[in-house]
Order: sequence, then C-alpha cells, then structure tokens
Amino acid sequence: MAKKKTPSPSSEASAVQAPVPQPVMPQAMTGMMPQMPMGGMPMSGMMPQMPMGGMQMPGMQGNPMMAMMQMMQMMMGGGLSPAVVDPSALPFTGAAPIQDGDRGLDADIIRPALLGKCIKTQQGVKLGSVLDVLCLTDDRTHALGGVPKGCTIALAGPPGKGKTRTVLAGLSKVAREGHPVGFVIAEEGFYNEEEAGRDDLCSRMIKIGMSATGLDEKTFTKEVLENVFVLQSQYHKGQTWDDFVTKYRYLVEKEKIRFVVIDSLNMLDPTKNRTADNLSALKTYNHEKGITCICVGQIRDTGVPVGGEALMHTADAVFLIEEMSLGSKEIAEFWGGKYRDKIDIITAIKSVTTPVLPYPVRVEREAGTGILIVHPGQPRDYPILVEK
Repeated sequence: MAKKKTPSPSSEASAVQAPVPQPVMPQAMTGMMPQMPMGGMPMSGMMPQMPMGGMQMPGMQGNPMMAMMQMMQMMMGGGLSPAVVDPSALPFTGAAPIQDGDRGLDADIIRPALLGKCIKTQQGVKLGSVLDVLCLTDDRTHALGGVPKGCTIALAGPPGKGKTRTVLAGLSKVAREGHPVGFVIAEEGFYNEEEAGRDDLCSRMIKIGMSATGLDEKTFTKEVLENVFVLQSQYHKGQTWDDFVTKYRYLVEKEKIRFVVIDSLNMLDPTKNRTADNLSALKTYNHEKGITCICVGQIRDTGVPVGGEALMHTADAVFLIEEMSLGSKEIAEFWGGKYRDKIDIITAIKSVTTPVLPYPVRVEREAGTGILIVHPGQPRDYPILVEK
C-alpha cells in the first residue's frame, strides 16, 4: 500500500498564496486611469458594484460614475473641445490684448512734459463788492478785480452782516453779462404762491439785483432773470446731500452754468458733521466743469466757520467776516472808529490760486443795496490795491 504523501508546509503556502485571476479591464479604459489590482481590494466601500467586462459606453447614462469615466476617456482621447483657459492666466499667454479704447491704468497718469500750455494766469469774476479786492495779481501789486474764476470759495461770517445780499448782487451782475447762473437755496422757501404778506426770498433777490444793476423790473427780468436758475434743496423737505448732488449736476450740465451761489453750504447737510467732506467733493466737481462757486457759511460762537479748520483747508479761497472791538483809543484811532465801538472786518484767509491781501479790510453796508464795500476809515497802513 502506497504511503500517503503529506504536503509540505511550503506547498501548502503556495496553494494558499496562488494568485487569483484578475478581472481584465477593457482596452478602452487603459488610457483613463492607472492599472490597479482589482481582486485583492474590496470594492463595496469604494464605488457601486458594476460589471467591468461587458461595459457598453452608450448605455451608461444612468450611472453617474460611468458617465464621469466616459467623459474622462473622451477628453484624454481628444473627443471634446480644448479646455477653456483660466482668465487669471490670460496675461501670461502672450496673446495680443483686445484693443477697445480703454486706457486702463494709464487713464489717471499725467505727464506734464507732454501737455500743451501748462502755465496759466488766474482770472477774476467781478462782483462789484469788497470781494473784488481781497485777492491779488501774481506780482502782488494790484487787486485781481474779482473772485478767483473757477474756484470754490467759502464766505463765512455772523448773521446779518450782508453776506447773502453781497453774493446775490454779484450773481445779478454776472447774469447781466449773459452768463447762466445758479442760486442754490437750502435755508428757506423761495417763492410764496399765495399772498401771505411775506417778502419772500424771490422778491428780495429781485430787489437786491435791481439796486445793484440800476435796472427797472421789466428790464431786469429780461436782461438778468432770464439767465438765473434757482435750485431748491431745503433740508426741511427731506432733502439729503445725495439729492442735492444729483440735482446740482443735472442743472449745471444741462444749462451750462459756470457761476453758482449756495446759501448756505451748512444747511445742505442738516447734521453739519460732514461740511468739509461735502465741500471737498463739490470743489472737485466744480474744477472739472470750470464753475466759480461761492458758498455762504455760518460761524460758531468761537468765530470759527462751521466745518472748522477742515473746511478752511478744503476751500480754494476763504473769506471770513468778523466783528472787532476797538478796545483801546490807539486801536480806535488806527481803524477810524471810536473807543469801545465794534466794527466789521473781512479777511482773506487763503487763496490757493492767488496771493491775498495780507491784512483785514474794514467794511460797511452800501446804502440802498446793503452789499459789503470798503469802509472810508480803512487805515492808510492797510491800503486797498487798485485793479490792474
């Protein structure tokens, strides 16, 4: 009887470790993904069970995984259109940029050497009041003869000193020359349709203008009022600064206005917390359009304009009206007044485009018009320069 052969340990191990036949991946899939043994890896935790041998590509629309694999195969085989280049990579592709007329970042870069005539002479807008003598010519020997043209000017002072009358008289004279002018009101109603017995602002403006120009009502209406545009922006009507800007731009661009009076700048923002910021934005726009703008402002009890130093820094020119007490006989004699009297003076605090008179000017209200003019008692040591 033949002896039964006991298998050796090595043979047993060989039998256990014999390789299991691996499923053959279809030829079409070999270019899609790296080859991996499929037999020794549990598939149930990775992906849904799917038959690999007889896979038919057109019939896989219902299986998301197969649809993704099909799409990958087509992309690698060139079956789809080329991938779209990431927009962030476009500047590095070397392709010529599209010419659409947009200067891009160069739009805000200016090279003065390539400009035309750079040096200009400041001109003045004549208003017929003390405001005409506060700014000087470049050589400081003559008065400019008007407020600086194209500038935004702050005129501040206590109430009842003639600020509004002075600027309205100037507005009428500019309009009489045939220039469209704008009057922005923010403090009171302009015109009362009903006969309420009030001498409203419209009536006062016409009377001031008639006195300043010497015209009768009919002629004044024809020669002056035809060129006057009034913009109502009263805060009591719920108007905001943004509302004002929208209407202001519409008016000046539609009517080609180049001279504006605002009474008052502070009231365009009832909070009075952003006066300087508002003036800065307004000034920049006025520069672009060539608008000469006089902003009437208020002052605090301390004598500083509402908006403080920020406002005085922002405006192109600042004219400040103050009340001065003649506290000694020497001072009274110097200013042509009486001891302990109070007089009104106006000072050109600054002008960015011109030199200014380096000392105050004593002012008074002109009889008949109420506009501010130079007082006869102006000290000889503080002479008023004549226009060139």
